[in-house]
Amino acid sequence: MPGTVTNAVKPRYQEASYLKVGEAFELMGTGFQELNEDPGAQTTTKRYISDRSSTSSITSYEGEHSFTADQIVSQAAIKDLIDIGKQRKTGADAERELIRVDLDDAVASKDNTFKARKFNVAAEISSFSDNDGEWQVEGTLRDKGDPVLGEFNTQTKTFTADSKLEAQEGE
Repeated sequence: MPGTVTNAVKPRYQEASYLKVGEAFELMGTGFQELNEDPGAQTTTKRYISDRSSTSSITSYEGEHSFTADQIVSQAAIKDLIDIGKQRKTGADAERELIRVDLDDAVASKDNTFKARKFNVAAEISSFSDNDGEWQVEGTLRDKGDPVLGEFNTQTKTFTADSKLEAQEGE
């Protein structure tokens, strides 16, 4: 097919992230220079007496989402992360919901709705650093438990878990 790109790498802008600040999900876009995801697979390895090579298994995950952002306090997500660090918040006060949205995986027949994953995270703010005279905030959003699969509407900023979707379809 003319114009079709094969083996194309997914562009970063095709994944949007939203942080729940108060009661609303706020886009983590302007100001964020990096927002990575490391699933953090944990393994166990055994070597059986009849084998020369070891056998490995994935046993769990310790996921994290490292970030670097310019301190643009008019951006609600950045201001919230700054507040967590400056006020040295701990426990539930430093926990948030993070939504990662695959903008290249639209949900059929639903406008502005895409496949998404919701993570409960603990916000670890590691530094406030000077970047050539401008302040940055850096840290890691550490997963708390397993992600929830579902869909996210980018217009209404609402997440619906797959389990709730299945229940609605069964009614």
